[in-house]
Amino acid sequence: MGKSTLALPIESLENQLRERFPEASIQLDRPRKRSGVWYLDLRWKGHPIAIQWQEGLGFGVSSSVAPGYGEGADETYPDAEATYGRVVSLLLSGAYTAPPEPVRLSELRKERGISQAELAELLDKQQGEVSKIERRKDVKLSTLRDYVQSIGGSLQVLARLPNGVVRVIEIDDGQDQPPR
Repeated sequence: MGKSTLALPIESLENQLRERFPEASIQLDRPRKRSGVWYLDLRWKGHPIAIQWQEGLGFGVSSSVAPGYGEGADETYPDAEATYGRVVSLLLSGAYTAPPEPVRLSELRKERGISQAELAELLDKQQGEVSKIERRKDVKLSTLRDYVQSIGGSLQVLARLPNGVVRVIEIDDGQDQPPR
């Protein structure tokens, strides 16, 4: 049996962008394994856009005057259609993306529509303990991970080095977590 001829969402997006912007420079970087992270770099009229995609995780989009490497996406989208719309909008307007603004834990919880009492139940803690976590200046990574996972997210720790390199820090806390 031969290879499947069905295009992956990132390949479909690449084709749509090539059709819409035939004069653009577009390069798709495939990972060694199909399940890895795919990168689509696009430059049109001097405007750069970097798109990343991984099966099951959706699309990330970044565009800045001074593009960096390894910093992660500024914006995320669930599917190729939404990503296409945003990329076209960025290119036609000449706009750039910006990294998400830092938020306090309480703001993150409120964005998800979860009360302290509801979160306390999810964490198997008292509501007062959740309040203390949200007010602390120094939180253990395992506590922060549990908090973020309880509101439906995942935690990622980044190291920004003086040479501009940004790396994801893998923290082995003894739990079976798949590498990101």
